[in-house]
Amino acid sequence: MIINVKKIKELLEKSIKFKTKEGTIHKKNISKTDAILNDLETNHNHSWYQELWNRNKNSLDDIALLYRGNQITYREMFSKMEQYAKSLKEMGIGIDSEIPVCMSNCPEIVYLMGAASMIGAKLNIFGPQFPNDYIKEIINSCNSEVIFLEDNAYCQIKDALENTKIKTIVMNSLRDSLKNNHNPYEFLDKKNHLFINKTDHLKEQDKRIILQKDFLEIGENYQGKINAKTKMDQDFLITYTSGSTNELRPKAIVHSSRNFITIARYHDKDINGITTKNFTSLAHIPTFSNTNLVSCISDSLMQGAKLALEPCYDKDFFIESILIYQPHYVAATKSFWINLAKQIQNNPRYQNATFDNLLMAFVCGEPFELNEETFINKALIKAKAGIKVTHTPNSIVRVCEAAGDCEHGSIFYTLFRSYFNNLPSNKKQKDAAGLTHFPFVEVAVLDEKGNHLESGKLGRIVANSPCTMKKYRNNEEATKRFFRQDSTGKTWADMNLYGYMDKKGKVYIRGRIPEEKEILPPFMLAKRILEDRKNILSCEVVYDKETNNYIAHIELQPNHKNDLEKIISLADLRTKPMLDNINRDIFYRIHSFEESYPLTKSGKRDVKRLQAEGLTPKCIRPYYINGDIYLKQYEKEKQKTKKKS
Repeated sequence: MIINVKKIKELLEKSIKFKTKEGTIHKKNISKTDAILNDLETNHNHSWYQELWNRNKNSLDDIALLYRGNQITYREMFSKMEQYAKSLKEMGIGIDSEIPVCMSNCPEIVYLMGAASMIGAKLNIFGPQFPNDYIKEIINSCNSEVIFLEDNAYCQIKDALENTKIKTIVMNSLRDSLKNNHNPYEFLDKKNHLFINKTDHLKEQDKRIILQKDFLEIGENYQGKINAKTKMDQDFLITYTSGSTNELRPKAIVHSSRNFITIARYHDKDINGITTKNFTSLAHIPTFSNTNLVSCISDSLMQGAKLALEPCYDKDFFIESILIYQPHYVAATKSFWINLAKQIQNNPRYQNATFDNLLMAFVCGEPFELNEETFINKALIKAKAGIKVTHTPNSIVRVCEAAGDCEHGSIFYTLFRSYFNNLPSNKKQKDAAGLTHFPFVEVAVLDEKGNHLESGKLGRIVANSPCTMKKYRNNEEATKRFFRQDSTGKTWADMNLYGYMDKKGKVYIRGRIPEEKEILPPFMLAKRILEDRKNILSCEVVYDKETNNYIAHIELQPNHKNDLEKIISLADLRTKPMLDNINRDIFYRIHSFEESYPLTKSGKRDVKRLQAEGLTPKCIRPYYINGDIYLKQYEKEKQKTKKKS
C-alpha cells in the first residue's frame, strides 16, 4: 500500500472538518453515528470470535500473525482457535467459565482468546509480576480449575499456585510457535532468556502440567457444538489497570465484546477513511492491559492486518522489536519512545537504523509534551520513518498521540499531531493540538460539584461510550467512585484526569488528579517549567509531604544551550509567582540523560517512586545574592533545625 503526501493531507483535513466551530457535531454526523450504533446492534450483536470470522472469512490465506520469522495465515489461526475450543469443551469449560491466564504476546494467547469467545467463556489475564498473594486471590476467584500459563510465568508465580483450586496447568513455551523450532533472531533473544524451552523440565516437577500438544489432543474427538451464539454484552475479558495508583494490586476490569467490536467498526475505511488491511501492527504491551488487547491484537485482526507478536516488553528491546518486524503501526508509552529516540541519536549500534514502514507511531498511557514530541520526531526523521510507504525523499511521519485508559478503551487519538500543530488555527494557541475523539464518545469537563465547565476551563474529564468497562471485578466501592454523577444527575465514567476542551470539542489532558486534594496540582508547575523547550526535555513535579514543598524532577535536552544555573533560574522565575500565594518552595532534581526516570512495570514513569525518593542531597535550590544565582544542595538536618527555630 502506498500513501502519498497529498493523500495524507486530504485525510487529515477531512478529520479536522469533522467538528463545527461551536463544538457541536453536524446533524448529518449525528445521524451517521446513530446509524452505525444501530447497525452494530442489528448486524454485529454477537461474540468477538464471530465478528473476527465475518470480517476475514473471504481472505483466509492472508497472513494474520507474525512471530519470530513464522507467518501464520488467518485460516491456520481460525483452525487453531477451533482446536482450542474443542479441547476446552471436552474439559468441561463453557459459557460463563472464567479461566485464569498468564501469557505473553504469542500466537497461543490469540488462539485462546478466539476459543474462549467462541464457547462463551471469559479470560482473566493477569501479570506474573503481581504479588503472589494477589495472584492466589485472582486464581481462586475464577471458577475454573484450569490455568493457561507460559513456562516463564510459571517460574515467577510457582509459589502462588500452591493451595489453589488449580488441577490442570496448560503450559506453553515461546518456542512452540517457532517455525521448525528455529528462531532467526536467536542472537538478539538470547540476552533476555525468554526463548529457552523449560516445559519438559517443569512438567517433571509439577504433575498438574500438560503441554500444548497434549492439550490439543484432548479435543481431537469432540463432536459437540462449540459456538455458543453469545451477544456483544457477554463478558469477554478481565484485564488490569496499569498500576499507576497501586502497582501491587492493580484493579481488575470487566470488558464485554462490545468494546472490541465498536472500536473495530469505527476503524473501518468507510468511517475512518484509512485502510490498514496491508499494515503490520506490533503487539508488545503486556497482555493484561486492555490497551494491548483492543488496540493492538483485536483491532489489527479485525482490519485484516498482520499482527506482529512481541513477547519481550523491555524499553531497551523496544527498538529491536521494531527492527525485527518493521511494523506500520506501533503503540507504546512515551517513556519507551524517548528511550528509543535516545538510542537512535546516541548509540552507535543504531546510527543507521531505519523504520521504513513506520507510518503511525502512537504514544499512549502518559500525557505528552511538545518538548518530548520534538525530541522523538527528530529520531523518527533520522530513522527515515515511513519512507517505504510514503515514498518521499524525507520522512514526513511524526509521532501521534492516543489516549483513553484501560477502563475506557481507545477513545481518543490524534493522527500526525505535528501536522495539526502547524495549521493556522493551532499556531495561534500556546498549547499543542488537542485530542480528537470518536463520534460515539461523549466527553465533558466537570468542576468539583459536577457542574459542566465552559471551553478552556480546567476540570475533571469524564466520558461515556460503548467502550467503557462494565465494572471493576469484585470491587464495588471502586466501581461506584468510577461512575460519578454530574449536577443534572447524569452518570459519567471518570477518567481521573485534569484537562479542558476547546470550542471545537478537542480534549487537552493535563495530568492525573492527585489522590489527595492539592492546592496547586503538580502538573501546573511542570507545565510552566516545560516552557523552556530549548533546554528541558521532560519534567515531573511531585509534592513532598514531609517538608510541604514541591520537587521538580527535570531531564535536560541532550544539547541544551545554557548552563545549569541559568536553566534553573528561568524555571524558578516561571514557578515563583505560583508558589508565593501558597507559601511553598520548589526544589530541583536533575536526572542525567543516561539515568532518566524510573519506570513502572507497565512502562510508564513511576511517579510513586519519585515521591518516595523525597528531598535528598541530589535536590538543589537557587539562591540569589546581589543579582547572582547560586545553587545549593538540600541538607536535611539544617532544614529541620530551621523549622524548629
